Amino acid sequence: MIESTFRILPSVGAAKERTLWDGGILRWGDFLDSDSVPGIKEDRKERCDSVLRYAYELLDSGDCAGLGAMLKPGEHWRLYDRFKRDAAYLDIETDGLERDSTVTVVTVHRRDRTVTLVHGRDLSSQSLADALEGTSMFVTFNGSCFDLPVLRCSFPDVDLERPHFDLRFGCRKAGFKGGLKTVEKEIGIARDDDIAEVDGFEAVRLWKRWENRGDRGALDTLVRYNIADTVNLERLADAAYGRLVTEYAGFHDTVQ
Repeated sequence: MIESTFRILPSVGAAKERTLWDGGILRWGDFLDSDSVPGIKEDRKERCDSVLRYAYELLDSGDCAGLGAMLKPGEHWRLYDRFKRDAAYLDIETDGLERDSTVTVVTVHRRDRTVTLVHGRDLSSQSLADALEGTSMFVTFNGSCFDLPVLRCSFPDVDLERPHFDLRFGCRKAGFKGGLKTVEKEIGIARDDDIAEVDGFEAVRLWKRWENRGDRGALDTLVRYNIADTVNLERLADAAYGRLVTEYAGFHDTVQ
């Protein structure tokens, strides 16, 4: 999908991108190979060609961050299929709902492993950085508004600057309604009974029961809830991305 977006070009938005697609310019290569392009003046095409050649260099070198910098944040979903292999699905729990709240649990789900870190045990700047090493992009649900700002506040020395597919907004754009659990149910994800009704407020209470009373069962439930929140993001991202390709490209078979 990334090679089929022209929003990396100056002054190209949704309408002009659609005009290019309708004119048979479906990929960057089509643009570069064409002597003239619908809606693009000759002198401007030369500048656009330079941008696209640079984008190809970034793509060939696997520079997800470089490509992300060429897109608006709301368009980072277009990077997902190409860079999914090294994506990090991320979710946190805290002892409150403010940005300066203590981070209690963090799970980072990767293609080959899932790491859960707990405050007071193994959660630190170093362990978080290690879990994120080699990450191309983040996938979260509302992480742009909560998870990442909270982590930046708590761990300012950890590099958290990566392209970001935020499924709160990506799912909405794809036509899914409701929060994380509602979308999970729509695509057929069922949680275990003991964590099915846990939410962010209950996560805070579970942590307090562990912190104040040493309730190991509460901590275990909290950790399992956080892992489910994180691991399930992979299926949500796949579902949302598939819908977005169909909705925003209109030529699904062509761009695969």
